[in-house]
Amino acid sequence: MTGSAHPAMMKCRNHGDAIMSLTPFRVHVPDEDLSRIRERIRSYRWHRFPEPRDAADWRYGPPAAWMRALCEYWLTEYQWREAERNINAAEHFLTNIDGQELHFVHERGSGARPRPLLIIHGWPYTFASYLHLLEPLAHPERFGGREEDAFSVVIPSLPGYDFSPPPATPIGPRRIASLFNELMTQALGYDEYLVHGGDWGSAIAEMLGFHHRAHIRGLHLTMQSVRHHGAAPRTGAVSENADANERSFAAREAELWKNESAYARIQATKPLKLAYSMFDSPVGVAAWIAEAFHAWSDLSQRSFGDAISMDRLLTEIMLYLVTDSFGPSTWIYVAEGLEGYQTLPRGRSIEVPVALAAYRDPVFPMPPREVAALSHSVVRYTTMPTGGHFPFYEDPDALIDDLRGFARELR
Repeated sequence: MTGSAHPAMMKCRNHGDAIMSLTPFRVHVPDEDLSRIRERIRSYRWHRFPEPRDAADWRYGPPAAWMRALCEYWLTEYQWREAERNINAAEHFLTNIDGQELHFVHERGSGARPRPLLIIHGWPYTFASYLHLLEPLAHPERFGGREEDAFSVVIPSLPGYDFSPPPATPIGPRRIASLFNELMTQALGYDEYLVHGGDWGSAIAEMLGFHHRAHIRGLHLTMQSVRHHGAAPRTGAVSENADANERSFAAREAELWKNESAYARIQATKPLKLAYSMFDSPVGVAAWIAEAFHAWSDLSQRSFGDAISMDRLLTEIMLYLVTDSFGPSTWIYVAEGLEGYQTLPRGRSIEVPVALAAYRDPVFPMPPREVAALSHSVVRYTTMPTGGHFPFYEDPDALIDDLRGFARELR
């Protein structure tokens, strides 16, 4: 793990008698690690790399001209130490739950009764994707908002991502949900809390809502990963009594996935083969991650650079590199198949209140409300005007507003 755990330990008591130790943590990447990454980027043999005729064509992956520009910026302008300082502005902790060490950020909100909020990231991004939302969510009065809208925010790194070490064997959303529920209730003492998630974060949130509903006040999702019986996501499958809306959405979703699923198939079936290729190739990791950010962003109204800056993109990439977590981050794809959580048992649904923020995600579209309601207790459905798979970067203000609006409805 790259970073330093402080010798001081905090004790947090839950609603019973158990006590868990929380160790304060700071990120610090050794200079020699940064130098090694820079040297690998600098020595990449661009003169041998074939240049396609159309330098702006992303159909087959990031264009060479774009990748060269990214790497030049990486070497000459991007500053990891500045990103590291920004990351360390938050309070970081480590704790051990059932033998799994977890890293998380915890920001206590303003006022007498801030609502506990668990934010769960996905792939190919990290806990750091949400750090710029931390203050507005926890301290809205500092940004012209109301103190009574404050959240106490918890943002963990998924097992195998960033500063949460890999699990002993691949674990999926159901098991991670159990770990995160223990983090919230046993380690931090929150009996009841809200959950926000997209990508893998949505699947883990839905498992929390289904298996740990006594502790879940509500789910706020930017992607729906769990469906009703018989209607596995992205397969084209529908339930026995599917209407035209369900059939139309399932067909559209499957068609989009057919053209974008190659990465997931590799990560789910040959993760070690991929890990060996990427382990010592910063340029390879950057290309693999950047392609997903480009393909899944809403670029209907602006350029990729306007949607997500190079600095933010490179910080996401660097967090995979400095922690050597690209390989372990793919294990959840293996575990997805082993757990088989994607559809609920016949006649069952997620009964906690659910808010769906339907962004213009070009690969993982949100189902229509009436389809989503077949598996979830949808109390709020917001069609967002802009933003795709990464709303924390693409339209953060709208994401914050929708989260606050949902929380107010649950009072």
